[in-house]
Amino acid sequence: MNSECYEPSSADQYAGLEKKSILSWKPYEAVSLYKELEHPNWAPWLEASIQTLAGRAETFPEGQMVMKNGLGMKLASLSLNRIDWDGNPSHLPSWDQVAGEPTDYSQTYKYDGNTLVLMSMNVAPGHHGEQLPSLMIDQTVLLAKQLGVEHIIGSFRPSGYGQAKKEHGFALDFASYLSMNKDGTDKPLDPWLRSLSWKGMQMLAVDDHAMVVEVPIAEFVQYQQLYHPGSWEQIKNGKMGMWRSWVVDC
Repeated sequence: MNSECYEPSSADQYAGLEKKSILSWKPYEAVSLYKELEHPNWAPWLEASIQTLAGRAETFPEGQMVMKNGLGMKLASLSLNRIDWDGNPSHLPSWDQVAGEPTDYSQTYKYDGNTLVLMSMNVAPGHHGEQLPSLMIDQTVLLAKQLGVEHIIGSFRPSGYGQAKKEHGFALDFASYLSMNKDGTDKPLDPWLRSLSWKGMQMLAVDDHAMVVEVPIAEFVQYQQLYHPGSWEQIKNGKMGMWRSWVVDC
């Protein structure tokens, strides 16, 4: 059989799709990683640029992981940084502090740090619900053991807060939402936090200084027009006398 002309059968393709491997990706793969995983998963004001992704792979290669199936298709990715943390919840850094400026970890990474920080995770479109994040977290635990670090932490954005505000009223504050459990369980109501809790995550604190993105008003208006138009809500901030807006379904 001429291997150059061989077309795998559907059974061969299925077997290839079932095989999964997790490995560190190289800086030159930043373009494909951005197109296949980063861009489809994040709002335009939150996604990392190709340059930033490549920089992270140069700064902390072991911490930039990608999952592929047997055919080489990228299924998921996870970006980690390595820092020092004393274990005190009141001393937890914000996402911005861990990422640094620029957000390629070049200013914050500690080669002998005692803590791994989960910074960003992506799952390829069409592969949600396959428990891929669970596998990536398992790999993070293995890496932590290999590196001899003491802690694994992350600043996690609840996935269902916007929908909960629609259902329970916009007066539902963030801390109250986090305290809500799924009916009949002791697990968080929020789908993403519930998944993390099954992996042993413990919620330590509310990050009052989570990622902040400031953009010119013209860019903001463009986002309103192009990103989930019709899904924006406007809330009056009485203390500041200003208006704030956000997408409630992302």
